[in-house]
Amino acid sequence: MISSRQLEYFQAVARELHFTRAAGALRIAQPALSQQIRKLERQLGVVLFERDNHRVALTEAGSALLERADRILSDLGAVEDEMRGWAGGTRGRIRLGVARGLISGMSRLLAEFCTAYPGIEMRFREMTTGEMVEGLLAGQLDVATVAEVPQNEPRLAARPLGEEPLVLIVAPDAPPRHATPAALTDAASPGTAFAPGGQARVAELGDLDLVTYAAGSVVREVVAGALADAGVSGRFRFETRDYGTARSLVSVGLAAAVLPRSVATEPGPPVRVIDLEPVLTWRPSLAWSAVRVPTPALKAFVEFVAEHGDILGLSPRG
Repeated sequence: MISSRQLEYFQAVARELHFTRAAGALRIAQPALSQQIRKLERQLGVVLFERDNHRVALTEAGSALLERADRILSDLGAVEDEMRGWAGGTRGRIRLGVARGLISGMSRLLAEFCTAYPGIEMRFREMTTGEMVEGLLAGQLDVATVAEVPQNEPRLAARPLGEEPLVLIVAPDAPPRHATPAALTDAASPGTAFAPGGQARVAELGDLDLVTYAAGSVVREVVAGALADAGVSGRFRFETRDYGTARSLVSVGLAAAVLPRSVATEPGPPVRVIDLEPVLTWRPSLAWSAVRVPTPALKAFVEFVAEHGDILGLSPRG
C-alpha cells in the first residue's frame, strides 16, 4: 500500500520538476529521494516521470497521480486539524486565499480573529480568483475570498461578503501619456467628466492607455466586459498582478487604471479618483469546499466572518 510519505515525496518532485530542489524542500538527500520515487514506480507498475540530463516531466500517469495525491494529502491534513480541534478548544490550521482588493479589510478582520482564536494558525496567500478556485478544488486552500463564484460548481459553498464600486484613477495633475486629443482636453478642463469630483463614462476609457491585470483577475474581466458593452476597445499598455504597481504607473502619468475604491483611496502614490458611469462593481464572496467536512477551525472562521464581516468595509449587496 502507498504511504503518505511516498505521496509527499512524489508531490514535491511533481511540483518542483527537479529532484535536487525537491530534496532540499523535503530536507532529505537527493539520492534517497530518487530511490523512493523509483520504489513508488515499481510498486505501481508505471513510470511517473520522464527524466533526461536536462529536464524532469510528469507522464500522463504521473499527472493523474498528482491530482489524487493533492486531494489525499489535503484530506489527511484536514483530519489532523479536525482532531486537534476536538482535542481541546478550537485549534488547527486555515489556508486562506485573499483577493487583492480585500487585503486591507481582511488584514483587519484577521487581527480580530487571531485574537479571538489564538489556537488557530492562519496561512495567508494573495491570489487571483482563478487561482483561488483552482486551489479550493484541489484541496490546496481551505477558504478564499473569491471575486466571483463559478456558476454550476456544486463542489464549492459560498457566502456573499458585499460589494464595492470600481473607480478610475488617473495622475493627480496630468492625463495619461499618449491619450487622444479629446481625452487630453477632458482630463485638463474643469467641469468635464475627468474634473475632480466628476465622472467618466466607460466609453471614454477607450481613449486612454490603461493598466490591466493578470489572467484570472475578475476586475480585469469586469473592465473588459464593460468596454465591450460600450463598443470600445481598451488600449492595455501594462499588465500587473499588483494594484500597487498599477497605482505607481498611474501616478506618474503613464496610464490610467480601474480598481476597487478602497484600494484607490488607500495611502500611496498620489492619484485622482474618478467615479465611472455606469457604475462597475465587484462582489466578493467567501468560498470553501462543499464536499469536504469542514474542520472546527474552518467552521469558526466562516462564522466569525458572518458576524464581523463589516470589518471588511464592503457595502451590502443591492
